[in-house]
Amino acid sequence: MNQKINAGRIFIKGTAIFLLVEFIFLSFRPDLSLLNIYAPLGIKRTRFPTSTHAPEDAALDVGNLDAMFASHIVSQPKANGEFRVLLLGDSAMWGFLLPPEQTLSGQLNALNLTCGDKKIQVYNLSYPRSSATKDLMILDKAMNYQPDLIIWPVTLYTLMPKTRVDHWLIGQNLDELYSLDARFHFLPRSFPPESFSDKILGPQRALFRILRYQLYSLVNLATGVDQIQTTYDNVPTELPSELKFEGMNPPTVTPQQISIDEVQDFYLLAKNVPVILVNEPIMIAKGVPNSDIYYNYYYPRWVYDQYRQILGAAAAQNGWNYLDLWDKFSSDYYTNTPLHLNPEGERQFAAMLAPSIQKVCP
Repeated sequence: MNQKINAGRIFIKGTAIFLLVEFIFLSFRPDLSLLNIYAPLGIKRTRFPTSTHAPEDAALDVGNLDAMFASHIVSQPKANGEFRVLLLGDSAMWGFLLPPEQTLSGQLNALNLTCGDKKIQVYNLSYPRSSATKDLMILDKAMNYQPDLIIWPVTLYTLMPKTRVDHWLIGQNLDELYSLDARFHFLPRSFPPESFSDKILGPQRALFRILRYQLYSLVNLATGVDQIQTTYDNVPTELPSELKFEGMNPPTVTPQQISIDEVQDFYLLAKNVPVILVNEPIMIAKGVPNSDIYYNYYYPRWVYDQYRQILGAAAAQNGWNYLDLWDKFSSDYYTNTPLHLNPEGERQFAAMLAPSIQKVCP
């Protein structure tokens, strides 16, 4: 005899099971990095995933730091005889428009540098868009992988107050953000605590992005490339005339408008691991309208010059190992932005860094 199906009862049972699973998921916050098929497939990445050709590669916007590290080559055990160097920073260090071997880390590894009887191996842990907070979050995770040296190139936008919280990766890792802030207190007082909807929906979004990212690994396996290469327009040479910059009015930049405290936090987080702090190269436009008041379409001269003075003074006062390489390349070395170097520029940049890396050797 056929039993009558009670749709209401099925709905109630299904909802109860769903809520139970959700409760368990939210209560225990499982380590989502365990959802990782990159290692078994032998295709660990040499740089963090990020979409550069949406929507085709939107799956690379995974965002979850644990999942990103799990699929990165740095998560492999440290080899005997390895001097491990971590490179952090923005899209210029990540290598936008470049294959891995032409990025700064790739060019450094091509030099086959040694530290005594150890081979120097550089790992690219940068992630596009400048933000000191984003770099602090990455460094906090990276300290688990036994670094011997950390290279941190920064630019003015890295240390701007707005980039303390204005970065997509920050919003995807709120647990890490609040944990770090509890130790270093770098968040502005107006920054809101994690909302109830963030606590509920955040893990769901993370799970979806991680599963989508795992499926994309098949594309990596089939093509042998980590990113879709794309064309670009040359860096604009037209410069603005507006002297006001990100809410700052000339002529003076105050120390409070440059996040030196986050640089200090970075060194505290690195503990006893040496850090090379680098003011990264920028394009300097010449012979075009307004080049007397702007270095490039990012930075007016009055702001950038004072940023350099403030950072340089802080480095000297704190005894930081600091390289100011801001003006080392002519404009023809830059591609689509005033920060992105072409392969030859990256090769020369690596050669400039090499002596400082070897000088750190014990």
